Amino acid sequence: MTDGTKKPGPYAGVRVVELGALIAGPSCGKYLADHGADVIKVERYPLGDISRHSNRTGAKRSPMFLQHNAGKRSICVDIKQPDGLEIVRGLCAKADVVIQAFTPGTMDRLGLGYETLKAANPGIIMCSISGFGQTGRNANRPGYAHLAHSMAGWLSMQFVHRDPPETPRGPGIAIADTTTGLTAFGAVGAALYRKAMTGEGDHLDIALFDSLYGSNDSSLQTYLTNGEIDVWYHPVHATKDGYVTALAGPDHASWRRACVAMGQPELAEDPHFCDQKSLTGHLDEAAAIMQDWLASVTCAEAEQALTENHVPCGIVYTIDQAARQPQVTDRGLTVTVDDPLLGKHDQINSAFKYENAESGVRGPAPMLGEHNAEVLREELGYDDERIARLQADAVLQEKQM
Repeated sequence: MTDGTKKPGPYAGVRVVELGALIAGPSCGKYLADHGADVIKVERYPLGDISRHSNRTGAKRSPMFLQHNAGKRSICVDIKQPDGLEIVRGLCAKADVVIQAFTPGTMDRLGLGYETLKAANPGIIMCSISGFGQTGRNANRPGYAHLAHSMAGWLSMQFVHRDPPETPRGPGIAIADTTTGLTAFGAVGAALYRKAMTGEGDHLDIALFDSLYGSNDSSLQTYLTNGEIDVWYHPVHATKDGYVTALAGPDHASWRRACVAMGQPELAEDPHFCDQKSLTGHLDEAAAIMQDWLASVTCAEAEQALTENHVPCGIVYTIDQAARQPQVTDRGLTVTVDDPLLGKHDQINSAFKYENAESGVRGPAPMLGEHNAEVLREELGYDDERIARLQADAVLQEKQM
C-alpha cells in the first residue's frame, strides 16, 4: 500500500462493516477508511459490487470502484448460505459501525436487522442508506441518484425553470449519491461521538432523496416561505477561447474592483452603478457590460485581470484540465497508489484536512474477496481448514478483478 500517512486518522481503531454497492454506501465507507477506520467490505456473491463492472473505458479496473473503495478490505460471501450469514453476523458483532444499503426490510429478513444486531452488540451503530428512507410512502421503491435528482426538484432547477425552459438531462455526476455519502459520513461521526459520551449506539436512517432535498441552497425554501419560484443561476460567460464564471457584484466594492479589472474604473461612478442600491437595481445591465468585456479577452487574460483585483473568477475547465490543474497538486487532491493490476496510478485523495490528524487514501481498492482468509482468521478466529471448507462449499468467492 502507498499511503504516506504520518499521523493517525481520526477514526483509527474504529471497525466498520460495509454491505453496499455502487456509490452512496461505499462512499461513506471510503470516507471512514480515509480517516483510518478498518472497513471490511462484504460483497455480494459471486460477482461482488456491481460498480466493479461499471467500466465504460476499457480500463483494467473500474474507475468508479477504485474511487469509492480505496483502502478497504474485501470479502465476498454468499449470505444466502447459513455459513455465509454466520460470517456476517460474527463481523457485525465485533463492529462499531455497520453500513448497509439494501432495500428497507431486507436486513430484517436476513436476520441482520438493527434490533437483532443490537442484542449481540449493544453499542452498534447501523447506518441504513436507501433511496427514500426506512419510512414514508416511497420507502420500498428502488432508489437511485437519478430518481432523487428528478423528484427533489434538482433537474427542474437546472433546466425547466430556465427562460426558455430546456429539456432536462442528467448532470454527469451522481450528485445525490455523493451528497448522501457525505451526509451518512457526518451522521456516523455524530453517532460515534454520542456513543463515546453515553455508550449507546444508534440506527441511522439516511436517504438519497432527503440528502439532496436538504442540500438545496434556497430555491425550495423560497417556495416554502412565500410560495414563489425563484431559481438563480451562477453566470457563465464566453471569452475568446472558452468560458469563465464571474459576477458583476453582488456588492458595490466587488463591482468597483471589476471595473478596474476591465479597464473602465469610471463605471463605478456611473449613476446606474454608483452605490449598492443603484447597482442592485441595474445588476443585469452591469452583468451585460462584464459579459461584453469578457468576450473580448481570453480565459487566461480574464482570470489574471479579475483575480489580481480580487474579483471571484473561475475558468470552465474541461475534465482533462480540471484533473491536472496545479491547485490539485497544491492541495494534495490526488495520491499515487500501487494497484495490483494497474500498478502505480493517481487516485482521488481525501478532501478533508486536519492539523493534528490525517485523512487520505490508505491503499488501493481491494480485489474481489482479496481478504477472505485474512478477515476470517484475524477477526473471527477461523483456522485454515475451516476456511478451505468454506471455499470448497462455494461460500466464499475470490477473483482477480
